[in-house]
Amino acid sequence: MPGVAFVAHCLLNQNSKTDGGARCPGVYSPLVDELRDRGWRIEQMPCPELAFTGLNRFWAVREQYDTTAFRRHCRKIAAAVAGAIEVHVARGDDVILVGIDGSPSMGVHVTSSDPARGGRPEWPDGAPELSPGSGIFLEELTAELAVRGVTAPRAMGVSHQLPTHDPSEERAQLVALMEGSG
Repeated sequence: MPGVAFVAHCLLNQNSKTDGGARCPGVYSPLVDELRDRGWRIEQMPCPELAFTGLNRFWAVREQYDTTAFRRHCRKIAAAVAGAIEVHVARGDDVILVGIDGSPSMGVHVTSSDPARGGRPEWPDGAPELSPGSGIFLEELTAELAVRGVTAPRAMGVSHQLPTHDPSEERAQLVALMEGSG
């Protein structure tokens, strides 16, 4: 039975990404098409980075966002999202979460991290910034759900911005997630 997918903001609005970060115009169609074809309801989560720094922002890594102010901001957003998830779970809806791997705030399994980044934004092409882990917003959302006694939904991160992106593997992961085995 189809459920509710809580989806990272930028997957439904690529125009909200930092300049040069969009991978396609508008929505990320492979994700949206698959969810719609299977009858899933789509709930767009707010973008913590966009709401905190606006459209004219720089590409940043986790360490640059990991501040008291940004975490407080994420907790406020997480409380609202957790409340919506809690309502769906209480109704018996199947709930999944789709983040964006490589994001410093919405990464599910991969975030961007580089403790040396700071100051003037120059670094060599190909400098490693990806590391295992969740983004700051997803950490705060998971914590808020735990406070409410709600089990965190099954989750995956869309990998379209990673160098190892494989569209067919990503689709298979999404299907497995929707079917409850992901």
